Amino acid sequence: MNEPTDLTDLNALRDLFADKAHPTADRLAPARTALLAEARTKRRPRARVAGLRRLMLAGGLVAAMTAGVIAVQTFKPAAPASAAEVLRLAAEAAIATPWPEPRDDQYLHYEQIAESRPEKGVPDPGPRRITGEFWDSVDGSRPRLSWGKPSKSRPHRGRGEYKELGPWCPGHGRPTYADLRGWPTDQEQLRHKLAEYGKEMVLKKDTATQIWRALGVLAHPMPPKLQAAIFQIAATLPGIETEELKDATGKTGIAVTRVDNLGPGGAISRESFIFDKTSYVFLGGQELVPGQGREVWSVTRPQITDELPAWSKSVKRRGCV
Repeated sequence: MNEPTDLTDLNALRDLFADKAHPTADRLAPARTALLAEARTKRRPRARVAGLRRLMLAGGLVAAMTAGVIAVQTFKPAAPASAAEVLRLAAEAAIATPWPEPRDDQYLHYEQIAESRPEKGVPDPGPRRITGEFWDSVDGSRPRLSWGKPSKSRPHRGRGEYKELGPWCPGHGRPTYADLRGWPTDQEQLRHKLAEYGKEMVLKKDTATQIWRALGVLAHPMPPKLQAAIFQIAATLPGIETEELKDATGKTGIAVTRVDNLGPGGAISRESFIFDKTSYVFLGGQELVPGQGREVWSVTRPQITDELPAWSKSVKRRGCV
């Protein structure tokens, strides 16, 4: 498939929480695309917006698959001493368990959770939360199934539960698993690839910032070796630090955070990737703009399946917009 020319596949988080101040109104990046983009209150063509949205990784996110069931191998390294060490341990965790390479005609089935949380001094009607279940075609040649399930206790205004079946739309900047399978794992080649990918989001920034922005690709299912290689590159970037954060499921993990001024109007923004405190498996992420709010997301590990569920036959198909 063609290289992405538009990195906006996830700009819907601002629509999901349209009536609430949130971190990146002008910089939602390619990550939580599937889940939040489809939770919009009204359909409209996707605008070219850059920003966070790391969500939905999956790929090498732990996991051996046998007869459709994921077997997780425990990885228990010593406590890390730095952000770079956390990322190096995450790289080891990504390849700690064998991963059966999916065929192009199969699907990757996973779940994503996204939530907006208030910050002190920010008017807030209450946290908004939505869970999305997805079946992604490995090479994008077959329709993608989405099932959005807003929280009953913490709903978002507008659209309720929905089920959709649609094509993998070209030009929306979202690489398929098959695309990512073609990315290099050699450190220098991959560093260049990530810098070029991130340049679409932050044109006039240094290479390290462009690479950090490109890490939104971790939100998509990908080969474990590629995920590990990306973590190894991230470990070499300047300005990273560790902190303790909770993902969208409420699980406390160890996070690697980088601070920049890419928030709305040049505001300081803290973007984080969250890992399990024991196994260092990738859990999700967070973006925080002090005084404006935070967006938190989580993703489950994927399962490989040959077919869509039977109920998908009754779901109306949509086209690209």
